[in-house]
Amino acid sequence: MNSIKGIVKLNLRQSKTAYLISAILFMTALASNGAEGNESLSVGNYLILLPLFMAIFIPAQNFTRTMNLGGKRIDFFKSGALTYLLVSAVCSAAFMILTLTLDRYLLSRTDWCINLYDVFGFTQNGAIVAFLQMTVFLWMFCCFLHTLTLLQGRWYGWAANVLIVAIISVFTPIAPLRAALAWFFNMIIFHDAATIQILSCLIVGVALYAASLVPIKRKLI
Repeated sequence: MNSIKGIVKLNLRQSKTAYLISAILFMTALASNGAEGNESLSVGNYLILLPLFMAIFIPAQNFTRTMNLGGKRIDFFKSGALTYLLVSAVCSAAFMILTLTLDRYLLSRTDWCINLYDVFGFTQNGAIVAFLQMTVFLWMFCCFLHTLTLLQGRWYGWAANVLIVAIISVFTPIAPLRAALAWFFNMIIFHDAATIQILSCLIVGVALYAASLVPIKRKLI
């Protein structure tokens, strides 16, 4: 296990738990949807859970496995970002296909359908741009979960957890801080300019993922 490509393959093979949970949720949603007048949530929404689950299980389970197979810490660091980008792109593409096919069909038979592509406003930019927007947004979220998972069990992990809770608790009730939080979410999700939204997700994702190098270097095998 002496290459980034090899670790990416290992990450993809050794993510059975993430595949299983995502498949169960997706199939359950698929089985329960389609009843006339009873549609509420697009089954495609469940596809984006896969990269998010992988961003939790890969740092939690695959790090020690990779090191024991002779992998390098820096290669594990680099391979994680590539793994999440690949899976995010595949799931975003599958989600878009379902949006343009199954969801459109179900909308002709049911009352309404919540689709994150539409909720985020991505579809107004066309299918290809929307796919890119969803991909980078998922990748950024994966970077956040990956880093947060690696931080757990150390003092700085507890500090990060407290900081997240503090941000939610303090920013929400105070109007200026709430406005700042709303501005941030507008930049990474709802911005009218797709280019700005994509760049914002990339910048935030890189910053979040770069922070994971600290616990990776210090993590015990």
